Amino acid sequence: MLNSYYCMSVSAGSVANFVAYTHENLASTEQSIRDALQESPVAGADETGMRVDGSLWWLHIMRDDQWTLYYLSERRGCEAMDAMGILLTFAGILVHDHWKSYFAYAAVHVLCNAHHLRELQGVVDRDANKLALRLMKLLTLSWHFCKKYKAAGLTQMPGAIQLRIETIYDQILQRALTKETAYMEKQRQVLGRKKVRNTKAYNLFKRLIEFKVETLRFMSDFSIPFDNNGSERDARMAKLKQKISGCFRSEDGGTMFTRIRSYLSSAKKQGLNIFQALLKAVRNYNNTPLLGAE
Repeated sequence: MLNSYYCMSVSAGSVANFVAYTHENLASTEQSIRDALQESPVAGADETGMRVDGSLWWLHIMRDDQWTLYYLSERRGCEAMDAMGILLTFAGILVHDHWKSYFAYAAVHVLCNAHHLRELQGVVDRDANKLALRLMKLLTLSWHFCKKYKAAGLTQMPGAIQLRIETIYDQILQRALTKETAYMEKQRQVLGRKKVRNTKAYNLFKRLIEFKVETLRFMSDFSIPFDNNGSERDARMAKLKQKISGCFRSEDGGTMFTRIRSYLSSAKKQGLNIFQALLKAVRNYNNTPLLGAE
């Protein structure tokens, strides 16, 4: 871009210095983002693998409609989430993909139904399971109803309809679980074993029964999303960088990227011009918060 505008090239060393200065200038802004997310009523969380100096690290994401925070760590579980500095004191609604570590935190948990639909589709493709297909249609129809009622000005699904959906949900899953239990018992007898491994379908149906409230919570509060796709969208840029660059060559490089990317993602969500926002960050010599936590 600079070569196009000014007919001047920039050395790799200058670019590295710009990145380092910008990282330092955004320290207080990163804390503002962290503070804002701690107070968010509904936030999404996700994690994805990233390569750092040839090793597998984890990029942790916390986000809502206005803010994004990225945190790079060697760890995937609670140790990294604690160090990220949000979930220990987060008391809002947390949308995630059922990774066990999230349940260690005192938030109101909501499970991503896009993940459930993909898992149910896998059961349909693998076993031609009609009950899994019926459950997929029920979840999709429920979300369609929620969008219609929300457009009409309601904040939650009418109680009678919600109760009917929950009843059908229970019936489908109980039948599906019974069917899988019978299949596993037949396999046990055929193989002459005392016990056989649970099928993937059985584990899925059992989990959907045990976590019914977290799965269907979107019906009782329209501020809760049906899925966690927002977190996956926020992870896309980091995955694109990895696809192009291959990996971060050092922890410092990854840490610089995550802080700068947290700022740019949040600025974009808030409708700011990205070029102007980046220019402000480069010139922010006093380390003033560029995005205030409201």
